[in-house]
Amino acid sequence: MSPAEIAWRFREQAMRRAWARRQVRSGAVETLPPLATAERQFTAVLPPGTVGLVPEQAKDAIIADADRLLKGEWEMLGVVRTDMERPDWFYDPVTGRRSAPGAYAFSLNQRDEAAVGNIKQVWEVNRLQHLTLLAVAWYLTGEDAYAQRVASQLDSWWRENPFLSGVNWTSGIELGVRLINFAWIRRLLDDWPGIADLFERNDLAVRQVRWHQEYLATFESRGSSANNHVIAEAAGQLAASCAFPWFTESERWRRDAARLLERELARNTFPSGINRELASDYHGFVAELGFFAAIEAAAGSASPARP
Repeated sequence: MSPAEIAWRFREQAMRRAWARRQVRSGAVETLPPLATAERQFTAVLPPGTVGLVPEQAKDAIIADADRLLKGEWEMLGVVRTDMERPDWFYDPVTGRRSAPGAYAFSLNQRDEAAVGNIKQVWEVNRLQHLTLLAVAWYLTGEDAYAQRVASQLDSWWRENPFLSGVNWTSGIELGVRLINFAWIRRLLDDWPGIADLFERNDLAVRQVRWHQEYLATFESRGSSANNHVIAEAAGQLAASCAFPWFTESERWRRDAARLLERELARNTFPSGINRELASDYHGFVAELGFFAAIEAAAGSASPARP
């Protein structure tokens, strides 16, 4: 670890202590003051006719998986869960442990299994990738049950995971992946009648999009902890600032994320094209994040609507 990284880590710890005053507890969500009224738009939609390009075999497989999810069944990291109708966002099915939802995020040690359980299991469901699958199923079929399940679980997540409360705010890579899923859920459900009330007309949803981006803009992974983490953080920041350009900082966040991503994708890759972590899974993961970021940059709104 270089002297510069050591200095950065001291600064980051100081920031984490200072941000304790910004924590929002679950019971306080309903008392947050309303956001300023403004016209917020989502324009990064899928091109017309995209649904017709999906092969029937892929469509059938997606719908079958989505139907399993509606029944509450899903496999994550080798563990079959049967509680997916309404997941407990803090529960680890491997150890049976549940972390404290109201704890200040930076007071938790996510590596302590006795305190938080198997953190990989906890974080996997909180990436909300299963909701993107349900959103795809709605996009393909128009069946309301898929969209309703997405809406109810997003509302649950937003209410039970307010800013800096709980273990789901302890790692930037998780926030980055979540932002990408927020963008794709909003895009896939664009024609669903309730989508604007779920996202741009929903103060809590707008706050969550902002909270995630504020966090990533402040706590960037650096040095020996960067690797694929910083790629996910930058990709998520770029995705959200393009898809949800509703804030005065959106243009700066978008510009900074694009520069960071361009630099770190090069650093993560040998001249041969092989990922520097020398792991095939990470090679694919980093490549996918780069592709997602490129798609968002191309689809992003050129005229932000700011609150």
